[in-house]
Amino acid sequence: MKTDVSFIISIDSSFEMINNFFENLLQDKFAQNSEIIVVADAITNWNAIKYLKQLDRDNANVKLFILDKKVGYGKANNYAVKQSQNNILYFINTDIFTEKECFNKMLNALMDESVACVQPLLIWPQNNRIQCAGSTFGPFYKKHLFAGRLLNSINLNNFPQERSALTSALYAMRKRDFYNYGMFDEFYYNKLESFELSLKLSLSGKRCLCVHDAIAFHSQGTGRNQYYFDFYQQEAYFWVKMGQHFKPDIHEYYNRQITPDILNETYYVISICQIRTVRESLKQLGICYLDIYEINGLLPSQINLYELLPYSLHQLDMPLLFFVENIMDLGKNKHWFETRKWNTLDLVMDTYGNLLSVLQI
Repeated sequence: MKTDVSFIISIDSSFEMINNFFENLLQDKFAQNSEIIVVADAITNWNAIKYLKQLDRDNANVKLFILDKKVGYGKANNYAVKQSQNNILYFINTDIFTEKECFNKMLNALMDESVACVQPLLIWPQNNRIQCAGSTFGPFYKKHLFAGRLLNSINLNNFPQERSALTSALYAMRKRDFYNYGMFDEFYYNKLESFELSLKLSLSGKRCLCVHDAIAFHSQGTGRNQYYFDFYQQEAYFWVKMGQHFKPDIHEYYNRQITPDILNETYYVISICQIRTVRESLKQLGICYLDIYEINGLLPSQINLYELLPYSLHQLDMPLLFFVENIMDLGKNKHWFETRKWNTLDLVMDTYGNLLSVLQI
């Protein structure tokens, strides 16, 4: 049965990634019964072009458009939407591989008229950790919610599915909303355009959801070869344009992970990140602490606790609370944690909304 869905795919990838993506996508019955709009954003790989042209010839639902000049993700997708015939749009990157029924579960969630945009739970296939469960805002920063978290270390049923913003690595919305809310801002080259559009939807009172039981794997390959093109300029443009319109929501996610036992403890805090609002966050959450030991200026790969911390902190007779950029930054310190007397009470929290035992990293 034909769907009312148009897949929107802009391509700037290697032949191998494109090949793997389409061979998987076209085995999915949902995709087989949907329109697939493909825009090749001035790709120069001849094998990729040849392959895409063959797909266009062999599949009646695939429509290929080849751009002579590279225009970037936002503009290429806007062009693709204008070529589409159906009323529901599925934006998808070529480094996404879905579990069975993922597309159907997203569509079912979108059938609620109060819901304007949906994404699946995105997982890194390399390590089975969460890559993105929607987006969260901290004080002056934004992150992929729960990134780096092992799936078996969190019960997502304890969290609402509604988010302030989503990622279009894979997301779905109605075409009328796409047009009514301004399409993708073409100032962005390969960053933030889809994020901003979903944020506009949620700020208007419409609901944006991460559908927790819809699973897709995001390999984060070269689906956007120019991803870091004028990165800082695009970030600055976003914050100037949108920064006054929303409030941080990350503490809502921390709060759902805080137990009475945590609130009854006093921690010694070790901050190894660039965030300047650690004290404010701890106060807002009601977490008691004795002092904060701060280490600044490190790259995540440089976090070796044996090298950074004195022996006295390893032996400290009270629980520790680590505050880091991402929990995976502490991944090389398993022995340090396992040999600490208080390790069952030691915690780690990060800028992605994670708060958990150090033994669950």
